[in-house]
Amino acid sequence: MPILCDTCTVLMLIRIVPDMFVDAKYGCLTITEVHNEVFQTQKFKNKYPWRTDYKSKIIPNTSLLQKDASFNIAFGVIENKIYDGTINRLTGRYFDLSYVDKSVAAYAINYNLSISTSDNDLMNFLKQEFDIGNRCPLEIINTWLKGEILIWNDGLHKLIKEWVIDEEPEQPRKAKKEFERITGYRFI
Repeated sequence: MPILCDTCTVLMLIRIVPDMFVDAKYGCLTITEVHNEVFQTQKFKNKYPWRTDYKSKIIPNTSLLQKDASFNIAFGVIENKIYDGTINRLTGRYFDLSYVDKSVAAYAINYNLSISTSDNDLMNFLKQEFDIGNRCPLEIINTWLKGEILIWNDGLHKLIKEWVIDEEPEQPRKAKKEFERITGYRFI
């Protein structure tokens, strides 16, 4: 089953595997809203000036994922849940999702997709309200490594080290240990 990648995942992984949205063997897809956020949001222009080098590689899947009536219903349900004040059972706070987060959630619900995000609110919302699972960016890398469609090297490891500099979200301990076991490299 393909994994729907949000903005954070796209920005964390696209330099590691530029063809992740071009070649089906990587099992990743994204949506127009994520593409637009990557290239139109000022904070991303400043934080990730290299992102324009990958513009031709971040291709939204418009053939598989359509905004049809059932998508609109899913989006409306999400908006209503957020507007009505759905509480995150893990934090005790109200969920707060951006338009792009709601779009990712609606596509995931409508097309029964797993997602990849490091956004805790989006991740927790989909798990709590719709039982939709999440795979963090490092778990995706581990899958590629185990499937031998990605071979790890010093250049790729340098990109992982930049996650700390870029203040990317912390990856799960279990995923880090698996990465170290597979690659022989110490995770940051």
